[in-house]
Amino acid sequence: MAECFPHSQAPRLPKAGETIHGHKFFIGFGGKGANQCIQAARLGVKTAMICKVGKDFFGDNYIQNFKENDVHTDFVWQTSDAATGAASITVNDAGENAIVIVAGANMLLGEEELQQALPAIRKAKVLVCQLEINSQTSFQALQMAHDNK
Repeated sequence: MAECFPHSQAPRLPKAGETIHGHKFFIGFGGKGANQCIQAARLGVKTAMICKVGKDFFGDNYIQNFKENDVHTDFVWQTSDAATGAASITVNDAGENAIVIVAGANMLLGEEELQQALPAIRKAKVLVCQLEINSQTSFQALQMAHDNK
């Protein structure tokens, strides 16, 4: 779904308990579903994102990024119950990485939100689900799409 991706680049991956100096840091938007949705919108497809982000700096920026990329955001909810999902990535000079994912608000998307998004699901020609939310919620969304042809 929607996740913040702090990237650190370092000569090598740190060992357990070790602190090393890196040489590059940036924060990017991500999540397979968010990336696919934005790419489809950039190709001219009408897209809508159904997800949940935190009521925090990253959630606000996610929504703004979707809007700037012509992604319909009526079904992007914010919650105070969890932070926006994040994945901290460290990449060494050889291209190997170590990743820690905290799903956060992604896991709070549920049946209530899917029911509110049903008009968009009904109109959709394609529904893409990722393994970035609760699997039961994904299954329910797929069932709703199937039931509505």
